[in-house]
Amino acid sequence: MFRLSTLIFCLFISAGVVQAGPGHDHGPEPAAAAAAPAVPRVVAEGSQLELVATATGHALTIYLDRIATNEPVDGASIEVSGEGIAPVKAKPSGPGTYTLEAEWLDEPGSKALTFVVEANGEMDLLAGVLVVASAADADHGAVSVSSGPLARPELWLLALTIGLGGFFLAFAFRPVRIPPDDPPKAAAPPAPARPAIVEVLKNAAEIVLIALLVASAMPRTAVAHEGHDHGDEAAPALPGGSAPVKQPNGEVFLPKASQRLLHVRTVPAATETAQTGTELVGTVIADPAHEGRVQAPMEGQIELAAGELSYVGKSVKEGDILALLAPAMPVYERGTLAQVTADVEGKLRIAEQKLARLERISGDYIPQREIDDTRTEIESLRTQKRVLEPKNEERLQLKAPVSGIISVANVRAGQVVSARDTLFEIVDPKKIWIEAIGIPGTDDAGKVSSASAVDAEGHKIPLTYIGRAPALRQQALPLLFKVEDPHESLSIGVTVKVLVQHGTPVEGFIVPDAAVVRATNGLPQVWVKVAPERFAARPVRIAPLDGDRVVVIAGLAAGDRVVVEAAELINQVR
Repeated sequence: MFRLSTLIFCLFISAGVVQAGPGHDHGPEPAAAAAAPAVPRVVAEGSQLELVATATGHALTIYLDRIATNEPVDGASIEVSGEGIAPVKAKPSGPGTYTLEAEWLDEPGSKALTFVVEANGEMDLLAGVLVVASAADADHGAVSVSSGPLARPELWLLALTIGLGGFFLAFAFRPVRIPPDDPPKAAAPPAPARPAIVEVLKNAAEIVLIALLVASAMPRTAVAHEGHDHGDEAAPALPGGSAPVKQPNGEVFLPKASQRLLHVRTVPAATETAQTGTELVGTVIADPAHEGRVQAPMEGQIELAAGELSYVGKSVKEGDILALLAPAMPVYERGTLAQVTADVEGKLRIAEQKLARLERISGDYIPQREIDDTRTEIESLRTQKRVLEPKNEERLQLKAPVSGIISVANVRAGQVVSARDTLFEIVDPKKIWIEAIGIPGTDDAGKVSSASAVDAEGHKIPLTYIGRAPALRQQALPLLFKVEDPHESLSIGVTVKVLVQHGTPVEGFIVPDAAVVRATNGLPQVWVKVAPERFAARPVRIAPLDGDRVVVIAGLAAGDRVVVEAAELINQVR
């Protein structure tokens, strides 16, 4: 039982859970990557200007921007002074960037600085504290560890409990001597034996001793000094390096140098009343008044016109000959034609002979009327002969019905075509419409205030609402729009996005479409500048306005500085 108790106790001790001290619970989460070395910096904001100064070696770099638009301020005069620091002016070194040499940056400590800024005839006084750290500030102190069983009273209680249990088990299952039925008549005096209680106490003491030894070897709880509690409630230090980084709270730290590189611009959000739009899918079609189609009037064979054949993309004018068509004639029609032609030629010879006789005996014997009738008959027969010439020598001219560019050319030299075959299609690329699939409610011309189309490349094309079809098409409402100024990217059959403004006006914040980006969960959001070098994401609810702007219905407040340029780049910072 002694061995069994010892084995159970060792198994229980080896399965113990290591517990960290207060504020030192570093669970399974991976430790965050080490941040870049902090750069001493000072941030100051005025009524119209904001200033960020960073210290690198002996140089102090100053970034001066406008608060509302984040636009760098050029041509400014900045004078820097402080306690024990003589006033000195910074020199321009880039767009909105100024530098100065400062030997006092070698001395660690807090330095209260004053910046006198004069820009565009306006003066502003900005102030801040620049903290230059020393090498000793990096030492956060040692962490002491209390060890030994005396510092862990719970182990004493556990050892005492196990010892009492071992004592009980040893006493309950101690060996009992049974006297024999027939004791011997003469026995030698028994040897002195160790009392049973002494053996039990020995076993219990051994169990307690083993328990203390095993308990003292268990992992110990680390107790930090006062002021060194690194628990979950401690907020992470703000990054102060020179690289963009996303903070644990979701905000993005973007140094001024990176803002210059990414060309970050902001606009204060202001409430406006706008008429929201509906996004439709449209297809580019040709203007019916400037679209032409050339079909074969009869069966025949295609021949070249003026030595060439019209092709796709060729610019033509109304009346230009596109091709020639040689009519095809059956064999039986050729025989009938030959018979009729011979009959006409015979009548023509007879009439010519008659006219010759009449002219020889003309005078008082032959009336002039008869001679004129014969001449008229001869002219008629000659015209019939010209008409009845062999049809294989006749060619029909296929002419362009409208001016424009050939979009379809289904002909080849020598090709045999049938009647009503479409040979050419001509459109005017500057005269096109867009047919959009809409919904009921957007078909009233009085409600459609404006419309625009957006192609695949993001170009905005203004549209003029013409009307709608009188009947639904596949439970949708076809709407027709005229393209006022066609873009070269628009061609017949291209699918575009059509934005139609209609309905009751609503209040919201109008921002450029480029300001709205997608979060990791797929929802729309905008980035708002909350500090000179910090940006926060704001989930929003938007409605389309036109091809370039959207209306933010919810998620923003008046005065928020919304990022309108480089929002997508900020959204990619990790």
